[in-house]
Amino acid sequence: MKANRNSKNKGTDNHKNHMKHSDMEYDDMGYDEVDEDTEFGDGEDDDIEYMEEDDDINDDLSDEDDEDNFIDDLSDEDDEDDIAGDFADEDDTIEDLTDEDGADEDDIVEDDIEFLDEFDLPEKAARPKKSNLHINMHILLITVIVLIAAVSVFRLYKWNKGTALDTDTGDIDLSQFDVEALDMIIPMDASLLEGREDDGVTTILCFGNNPFTDDHDESSLASQIAAKTDAVVYDCAFPDSSVACKYPEYNPQYTRDHFNFYYVVECLRNNEFTAISSIANDEPDPRYADTVEVMKSVDMDKVDVIVIMYDSTDYNQGTVADNPNNPYDVTAYTGGLRTTINNIKNTWPYIRILVMSHSYAQYMDDDGNLYNGTLKDIGNGTLHHYLLMEAEAAMDCGVSFIDNYFGTINEDNYEEYMSNYMHYNDAGREKLAERVADVINNKMGIVSSGSGAE
Repeated sequence: MKANRNSKNKGTDNHKNHMKHSDMEYDDMGYDEVDEDTEFGDGEDDDIEYMEEDDDINDDLSDEDDEDNFIDDLSDEDDEDDIAGDFADEDDTIEDLTDEDGADEDDIVEDDIEFLDEFDLPEKAARPKKSNLHINMHILLITVIVLIAAVSVFRLYKWNKGTALDTDTGDIDLSQFDVEALDMIIPMDASLLEGREDDGVTTILCFGNNPFTDDHDESSLASQIAAKTDAVVYDCAFPDSSVACKYPEYNPQYTRDHFNFYYVVECLRNNEFTAISSIANDEPDPRYADTVEVMKSVDMDKVDVIVIMYDSTDYNQGTVADNPNNPYDVTAYTGGLRTTINNIKNTWPYIRILVMSHSYAQYMDDDGNLYNGTLKDIGNGTLHHYLLMEAEAAMDCGVSFIDNYFGTINEDNYEEYMSNYMHYNDAGREKLAERVADVINNKMGIVSSGSGAE
């Protein structure tokens, strides 16, 4: 817009200069510039003089007719002179105009420069410099994957390592916590007792290991159960035996499987004691042979209750807790329990079965270091895991379950009732006898399809 404005100004100045030069031409030609503010009458004297001069010239021309040619020549010469003068004046005017135009052009150029300086032209976007570093997208992708994998491995390692658990409960009042035992008492089906005569005597048969065998005098577990229930008790437990077998089928190279739960019951079912008697007599510990003799004396038709209790031996030996592909695998803790209980029920359906769980215990490694059984997993789960598997197996078989882990001897009171990391003292055996006697004396009901519990 400013450039157009300068062009207009330039045209206007040229027009004014042209008018100025025209006035100068009139002055050179002998004409006075008429003042616009002066009235025509004010120049009357000048007009009269001018008219007189013209009259004189006319008189001369009329008197001298012969000189017409001369006058014409003079006129022509005057015209030529006037024209030459005009050209001279015009040359001067052109020079003046040229000078002024040159000045004006200089001014215009300067104005244009100032205008261009004020007008911000768009700058060209700077091109980014090419980096000398060439990034390979494949290498970048592989790097990212490696970083993610490294972080994942680190986090998995940190999570698997865990943090130490503070087991110091010295400042905690444990009385504010209620622990609910996993007891499950199932009444006897009346239909299973049909045709069986009650002799009026409660007869109890015990299967298990060290809780029964650690002591055979009046402080033994079997003796205390008999005293608290006023029952006849047969102790058919073998020291250091287990619920599970070492081999799925009997292996003559490992004869100790005869003392485990499954084979002991098989001897009673088949009323065959030759093999187990021979093996027991080879043992230096006389308790094995003594137990076989007790087994031979049992009349299974008179047995009312079977009590099963094994301590944490299966856990300490690293026996598999459960085989999900075969729930009746006798080499697994729960498999041996399921199989043997079902064999008892099928052979003697009128006998009540009470499964007493192991209590709290510790694990001792080969160096004699002790670990909390609730927390220590030596390959097949913690001791608490074995408890849950045992309760589930008892439920599957439809027999009663007494929880000693939480309900009798637990992590809070085990020092009072245990002689070492897994065996009980006299107070501990008495505590266990009280628990089972309470169930036998007060909670063994009978149900039928048409009535409630008796």
